[in-house]
Amino acid sequence: MKNKTLWKQVGAAAIAAAMVMSTVPATPVQAAGGKTLAVSSQKQLNQALKTVKGKNAVITVKAGKNVKITIPKGTYKVTIRVVGKKAAVVNNGTVKEIVVNSKGTVAIKNNGTIKKVTVQNAKRVSFSGNCKKAVPVVVNAEDVSMILAAPAKITAKKDVNIVLKKGAEKSSITCTKNAQAQVDNQTKKAISVKIADGTTLKVESGESCTITPKGKKEDTSGEDKTDEKDKTDGKDQKTDDTSDGNASSGSSSSGNSSGGTTVETPSKLTEADLLKQGYQLKWQDNFDGVFLNRADWNVELHEKGWVNSEWQEYVDSDKNIQVKDGKLLIKPVETVNADGTRSYTSGRINTQGKHDFKYGYFECRAKVPTGKGYLPAFWMMPTDENLYGQWPKCGEIDIMEVMGQETNKAYGTIHYGEPHDQSQGTCTVDAKNNFADQYHTYACDWEPGKITWYIDGVKFHEESDWFSAKSGQGEVAYPAPFDQPFYMILNLAVGGSWVGYPDDSTTYADQQFAVDYVKVYQKDSYDENVEKPVKNVILREPDTTGNYINNGDFSIAENLSDDKNWKFLTTLDGDGKAEIKNHEMVISTVNMGTADYSIQLVQPDVPLQKGGTYKVTFDAYADEARTMIADISGPDHNYTRYWKDTKVELGTQKTTYTYVFQMTGSDDANGRLEFNLGNAASTAAVHLSNVRIEKTGYEEIKEDTTKKVLADGNYVYNGSFQEGKNRLGYWDITKPENATTEVTGLEDGRRLKVVSPKGTVVTAGQQGLALSEDTEYVLSFSAQANEAETMTVHVAGQEFQAELTNEKKNYRFSFQTAADLTDKNISFDLGLGTTVYLDDVRIDEDSLIKNGSFNAGMAGFEVYCYTPSNVKYVVDSLNEDNAADFTIDDTGEADWHIQLKQTGVKLEQGQWYRLSLKMKSSIDRKVSYALQRDGSTHKDADGNEDWTPYCQETVDLTGEYQTITKEFQMKEDTDLETIFNIAMGAVGGKQITQQHRICMDDIVLEKIEAPEIKPEETGKNLLTNGDFSDGTSGWGINTNADQKATTVVTHGGIVFHVTNPGVNDWDVQLNQHGFTLEKGCKYRVKFKVTSTKARTIKLGLMDNNCKKWYGGEDISLREAEEKEVSCEFTMQQDTDNDSKMFISMGKISGDNTPASDITLTNFSLEKITE
Repeated sequence: MKNKTLWKQVGAAAIAAAMVMSTVPATPVQAAGGKTLAVSSQKQLNQALKTVKGKNAVITVKAGKNVKITIPKGTYKVTIRVVGKKAAVVNNGTVKEIVVNSKGTVAIKNNGTIKKVTVQNAKRVSFSGNCKKAVPVVVNAEDVSMILAAPAKITAKKDVNIVLKKGAEKSSITCTKNAQAQVDNQTKKAISVKIADGTTLKVESGESCTITPKGKKEDTSGEDKTDEKDKTDGKDQKTDDTSDGNASSGSSSSGNSSGGTTVETPSKLTEADLLKQGYQLKWQDNFDGVFLNRADWNVELHEKGWVNSEWQEYVDSDKNIQVKDGKLLIKPVETVNADGTRSYTSGRINTQGKHDFKYGYFECRAKVPTGKGYLPAFWMMPTDENLYGQWPKCGEIDIMEVMGQETNKAYGTIHYGEPHDQSQGTCTVDAKNNFADQYHTYACDWEPGKITWYIDGVKFHEESDWFSAKSGQGEVAYPAPFDQPFYMILNLAVGGSWVGYPDDSTTYADQQFAVDYVKVYQKDSYDENVEKPVKNVILREPDTTGNYINNGDFSIAENLSDDKNWKFLTTLDGDGKAEIKNHEMVISTVNMGTADYSIQLVQPDVPLQKGGTYKVTFDAYADEARTMIADISGPDHNYTRYWKDTKVELGTQKTTYTYVFQMTGSDDANGRLEFNLGNAASTAAVHLSNVRIEKTGYEEIKEDTTKKVLADGNYVYNGSFQEGKNRLGYWDITKPENATTEVTGLEDGRRLKVVSPKGTVVTAGQQGLALSEDTEYVLSFSAQANEAETMTVHVAGQEFQAELTNEKKNYRFSFQTAADLTDKNISFDLGLGTTVYLDDVRIDEDSLIKNGSFNAGMAGFEVYCYTPSNVKYVVDSLNEDNAADFTIDDTGEADWHIQLKQTGVKLEQGQWYRLSLKMKSSIDRKVSYALQRDGSTHKDADGNEDWTPYCQETVDLTGEYQTITKEFQMKEDTDLETIFNIAMGAVGGKQITQQHRICMDDIVLEKIEAPEIKPEETGKNLLTNGDFSDGTSGWGINTNADQKATTVVTHGGIVFHVTNPGVNDWDVQLNQHGFTLEKGCKYRVKFKVTSTKARTIKLGLMDNNCKKWYGGEDISLREAEEKEVSCEFTMQQDTDNDSKMFISMGKISGDNTPASDITLTNFSLEKITE
């Protein structure tokens, strides 16, 4: 496996040898005769397979709550028998048979060869994988559900339910006497079913039917699983398809929408209509089984308050996520803790990586819970959140959200852009048909350049206007961000900053988010050649007095709940009333609520021109002194403040207030004046009169077109070919007519593609870059050509050649600009007589580690995940200051299983460096970092990969950021291709299966002057924490995840419980480095050691790379006898300020090393006199 040899621990006996890791798991339970074995973990399975290699045997996998095992590559004469509740079996080898005898669900993924599968008992069995040949499957279990996504030859001896999905096209079904099969064929091909009398029937693509023992085919595709009382017809709906949210302002995650239109005779969109429009059913889950199908759904785990200040923790529990009676049930659970506090759990599932779709019609049928603070949702997020940047830049599609305290109103929303923007519509039904008492269908039709929302087949919102951009950079070409694969999410939140929080009226045991089905339809193809709609903003004129506020003198009585002129709103526990009397607006507060906008008076449709200067005036007073907040916002632009929130100090005498502001945003016909009275220190009534907004002047705001360095540090604009018309914004292309240029599609990564015949001239360039004189820069890009050619690049008056091959490669060129720089252009010569690809063009100021601030996303870094599903990562700009944020579900069994790397770091022999970085973890754990040789390209004399570390450390992380600093000297030969690496796997041999986050930022590597090394005092202990009074601080512990050894600190020492010493002395090791050994000086190492078994251990002192031997000895121990070790040596090598001492307790060469407990205490290392 590539990269797996990063981060090695090298012992004295193998200074030049590459380290090979092998799995040595615990011994499984073995029955008499050695042919039947029982296992319950991956390690035990691996050992069992080694034990029975080449022999006929039965291995029983005992599945507890949820067990996953993988059969590695190889040929095994074994039968794998699966028993227990839940299990997942991945087969990469060749096995004789898999027998399922389970009380629950079993998932089998076959990437190898299974000669036979027998189902003796189970509720559900899913069968998938990349096997091409149909596997014989015998079903002896009654009423089992078989979910096939790989070819199988089913022999049904009992009644069976079979769902055939994509991948199962080559399957066939045979029913023996009296066996009945219910078949749902979701593949694109007909499936044959043979019954006992030899009759063969065909189940066509898209058909769902029951095959009876008598050869009858009964159609079940039109069955409705719900009672008549649950059915709705979409009548009496009120919809709003505007994006004007005005029930609340502020930092809500989804603003409300105004008003609504009564639909007299709704036009319902049915499945038949979809099929007529060219849609086909691509995927569905009818929740027919008794467990959530983990082949389709992931269960998300998140702590309380993870987003939106929500109360619930998302957990994987049968109490919160159930499949019952054909429904998915997501339930809230309230727990009263011992100290009287209350905590909440809920469920959240998604299809990421299992069912991802770009465009389509997405529908679910559901019923929501009732209760203040509940927020059920059916929504979508992008599969790769890093493509356009973290939320909201990546985009979000909310198909349905319903507040538990307002279950007759549903919201449909998209979020996008930076700054955050949104468009939202609402649908309101009458009380008898609300979303909590009745099942309704919720859907959105997502097409290139248009998203339409439906409830019960009735359209209630449509949007085509959105954008994607990062701060300080250009806008990505439309229809981004909604032009990439998304996945679906179902969840139930308990409380949050938008929905509010539960109160005493909220119940839990009787509430649930019930989902009947989820379906996805798609067309065969979509035309993505769409253009962003052009906004024609029309600004209305003011009244004859110059006032843009309607009824600002309150001379006309109004219905303050409609959408004309003034509107009074309450939300988030706010309660009050407003009325017009005596030419005043009088606002009375009963309950101030929890937000300033809980009590709110607004007037929308205020026209504002970019560059205009406006004066806001009003008269106001209160029944007693109090404050209120006034502002003007843009509801169509996520409530951007045009006139900032302003605290108004009100007295009991009428006072005229005057404010002036300039409109710096784009023209907006729908500005909104707001008076916010909620969450204040007083509920005193407020009186308003004579409200005016007047335009007093205009000054054109000119755009600065001078090129500057972008926010991510790049001097090249649109270097990723994402922006502007045809995604070629900012680039000047020159070419003849017989050459073509285009930007490839998303699937290819959007690269500039140039096709030219021999002898043509094609250039792509930019002018006027913001380069400075006499400054060092680095030019980087990726390129590829169908034929090997030399491409010339001109930058800042200098020329470079890139040797292109038919493989995509990264290129880097360092250059320094002239002191009298005049040429600030860049140009690529792309007319090479073949097809050329160019991407990721950057010019950055030269630094040893690129983009250590992560302001340019993950540019320059590579993430390696041994098991990708165990890790998610993003550059977090919401909760952090552009930090690399890793969410880890399982570290795997080795430190190298999760890595962040950067290649091409230049280290010069003899030079001193300082490396610094910030890191934190949501749980206490260790990580490792290193600068090391690239072993994939460097081999030793024996041909082994050489991963020599130049600097390496293991550090302890906590929940708070800590700045880690390391100064070191490059003692090896100059290496221009050094790898910088942070390892987040099982560091120190400790595998972590608890979900946690690691954040890192501000990685800087810089050259420094050689530090002054002062001689150490004679008699001073050079070791840190030699008595272990501070736990293992300062010590490194290697027990190798593949070995079996644990440690515990006790009574001023450390105990190693070694049950398997491994195969090398360093497989179990205690070490410390970072102290100075001076050439010509004499030293003494002392410590005490006891072993429960007679054996040998090794003491060594070396350089930190374990290449130079300074001193040490093998130490023979007698059983249960304490030995006081004293070892003296003279430092013969050059002074080393990063020396290392180790005690190796693995297998000593030539020694029959037994398992034992080894206790080590009272370490000291002192310089002594001759």
